[in-house]
Amino acid sequence: MTRLAAVGGLALAIAVAGCGGSDEGAKVSAAAQSYVAAFTAHDANATCLALTPESQQRVAEFARTHMHLRAATCARAVALLPPADSSAKVATVEVHGSHATASVDGFDRPLTLVREDGTWRVQSIPSGEAD
Repeated sequence: MTRLAAVGGLALAIAVAGCGGSDEGAKVSAAAQSYVAAFTAHDANATCLALTPESQQRVAEFARTHMHLRAATCARAVALLPPADSSAKVATVEVHGSHATASVDGFDRPLTLVREDGTWRVQSIPSGEAD
């Protein structure tokens, strides 16, 4: 797999219903929009901080394994991705307890968010083909 194909797979993974209180919906929307804004601004550090710690580890591991970046960190991997379209914005959110989804205009698939220690963060599972 070429590095470009791996970057594309990672971009898709980082860029990818029920009843919840409006307060939680607003918190999810704000967390998702913070992620989108960071990704749009090509701010790799802020993008990674918006991810769950487990997702940050998965992104770094994906970069080491599929992009062949020996000392990869989440921020180093995200820095290689193209920024999101500047018109990307959160359209709708749906909250199910400690899990939520946010549809983002300009993204191919919705974001998955989880509440950890009272804070909503984006959960990302990078995917791609192995060499």
